[in-house]
Amino acid sequence: MTTKLTQTADQPKATGPAASAPAHTDNLNQPSNQSQASAKNISALVYNVSPIGWATCKWLSKIYPPCLFSKINGISLRNIPTPQLPADDWVRVRTLLGGICGTDLAIIAQKQPPNSILQCYSSMPMLLGHENLAVVESVGPKVDPEWIGRRVCVEPTLGCQARGIQPPCPPCTQGAFGACENFSDNASGSAQLPPGTSIGYNNRTGGSYGSHFVAHQSQLIPVPDSISDEQAVLTDPAACALHAVLRADLKDVQQILVCGAGVLGLAIIACLRAIGCTARIDALDRGGYLKNLACQLGADKFLLPPKNKTARFELIAQQTKARIQRSRFGNLMLDGGYDIVFDCVGSTQTINESLKWTAARGQFIMVGTGHGGKLDLTPIWFRELSIKGAYGRQFENYNHKTINTYALVHELITAGKLDLTPLLTHRFSLNQYRQALNVAINKAKHQAIKVAFDFR
Repeated sequence: MTTKLTQTADQPKATGPAASAPAHTDNLNQPSNQSQASAKNISALVYNVSPIGWATCKWLSKIYPPCLFSKINGISLRNIPTPQLPADDWVRVRTLLGGICGTDLAIIAQKQPPNSILQCYSSMPMLLGHENLAVVESVGPKVDPEWIGRRVCVEPTLGCQARGIQPPCPPCTQGAFGACENFSDNASGSAQLPPGTSIGYNNRTGGSYGSHFVAHQSQLIPVPDSISDEQAVLTDPAACALHAVLRADLKDVQQILVCGAGVLGLAIIACLRAIGCTARIDALDRGGYLKNLACQLGADKFLLPPKNKTARFELIAQQTKARIQRSRFGNLMLDGGYDIVFDCVGSTQTINESLKWTAARGQFIMVGTGHGGKLDLTPIWFRELSIKGAYGRQFENYNHKTINTYALVHELITAGKLDLTPLLTHRFSLNQYRQALNVAINKAKHQAIKVAFDFR
């Protein structure tokens, strides 16, 4: 049975990644069907790379990494017109904090292939940034003016409701707006938005790497007064992690591996414990500085992966009491392994190895936004694995109620079950964007976890 869910002002939609070099392009000064925009310009970080610039920077970055944060790679801090309201049921917000997401970094660091399918679901120039904490500054004529002055997290997904598309696609009808089938839509809805999975991956709405952006009223999640700014800006990665946790079947699970202990991996550990999971949780990451925090958030053991592949398999076999099977040319497999593996990295290596570290009929949850590359798919059919992707957020069915993932994160925080405050390690002004991006890309060097732009 399917349930039709309509978002309200307290119940928004979900977000998602974009592309390395999107195919759709639009002008930043594209006219709107509204006239409420302020005449003044705003400061915003803009991404608008050309194929030649992308290829040049791809080569040059090997000998001069700072070129990734330059105009060669399409990154620039610009004064642009204040984003106009696409329709009467939209609002304009002033950014307080804008978190730097790993998906944004993958675009800037050119980790997506040049033929990435995600190009179909974004449009340049991109006004970057979707993780946010903001204050509602003005509203359209169809929005309750009581929103003005309220502190909110904007759930950034641009699904059917924000686009003004009727009837909504089947996933949006069922509340799974992170799987919207209209992200590539180009201006057919009443809001006339260009392609883009979310705020931050298009040129019309603005993004949280700017002082102001716009949002549909359904995307507004009010932030309780008891939640600090520093905790509130972590709502988006926490919600992505919580959605991944709720995608898994935790019944009778004894041992879990979280591969990658960055902000998503750490948040997954914390969310597992917040909803009452008692299974043993191992965290695997090359960043030894993350050990204490991973254990503080609920991991039972922190594992440093050896550089040698055989040694990595031996480590996992020891933890899970599995047996290693060896084939030709160094190919390895396990008999046994973890009941659930959350892959928060998404590299060719982690996908290949995590699949082989998952026990027969276990669950592999793909959280990292990598494209994979050459994969050995044998474990999927040979061990009858259940594979699930986890992308963005939705309306979750939790404790016999339906609730937006953002709102559920806030509920767990206010109940004292979830505290991710330690994850925000670095803050920069927008003028320091080169330094901020450098720290975010080179986290281990700077012992960073979550980096944010601070507009306060």
